[in-house]
Amino acid sequence: MKSRGNQWFVTILATAGLFVAAGVSSAAQDATPAGGPEHAHPAHIHLGTCDALDPNPTFPLTDVALAPNASGDDTGDATAIPVERSVTTVDATVEDLRTGGYAINIHQSADDIGTYIACGNLSGVIDDSGALVVGLGELNDSGHSGVAILTEQGEQINVSVYLTETLSDAAGETADSSAAGDDTEAVVDTTTVDIKNLAYVPDSLEIPVGATVTWTNGDDVPHNIVSTEKKFASPVLDTDEQFSHRFDAPGTYPYYCSIHPRMTGRIVVA
Repeated sequence: MKSRGNQWFVTILATAGLFVAAGVSSAAQDATPAGGPEHAHPAHIHLGTCDALDPNPTFPLTDVALAPNASGDDTGDATAIPVERSVTTVDATVEDLRTGGYAINIHQSADDIGTYIACGNLSGVIDDSGALVVGLGELNDSGHSGVAILTEQGEQINVSVYLTETLSDAAGETADSSAAGDDTEAVVDTTTVDIKNLAYVPDSLEIPVGATVTWTNGDDVPHNIVSTEKKFASPVLDTDEQFSHRFDAPGTYPYYCSIHPRMTGRIVVA
């Protein structure tokens, strides 16, 4: 079980192209944002929850920013979704932060520090590798969401934050189109896809035009659903969370999990 957890943690880092060389992690106050100050989002660990944060941060984190040249340039036939990141070494333990009533909060910028764009409560289950993985939910219609991973590093912990705007935007467009459905024809059918054992079940599904597909994450690790052709995308789904999308045009819609790229599926609409 422990090797499976470690394997999954490495997979997350590989997906975002975010392998960090030894020695890169540093105290937040000594770090330089990778994407430049004009693009950096200040980040902190606060006492409290995302609904009621202590405004005075307990632990500063490295600013969350794009790596140099991480602009979503084409690679082969695929376009990478830009991911902003930060890695910080913190003088605490995973268990202390998990049980101490803390949250990770991301700000818009140093100039707009009062606007919060994403937040995640540090709670949940520590996985077999010893890591605590939490989702970072969107705040204030920022379009940003992501994942934070806390791992033991001797008597300290590494706090890795991954933030993306593209997936939230795509999910928002889906929500907007669903909200506008008052003037459209009623949904023909609803079909479910289970996410379990790092796979979509079933991985190929045929549905009629107008049907809605609902994905449910049954794993104990986060997943998402991203259209290969950028037709739809979900936010990161924690255990038992769901995402739905209505298919109004015939065609074949391949998709994958950007956290675990080997997970693939397709929806055939006829």
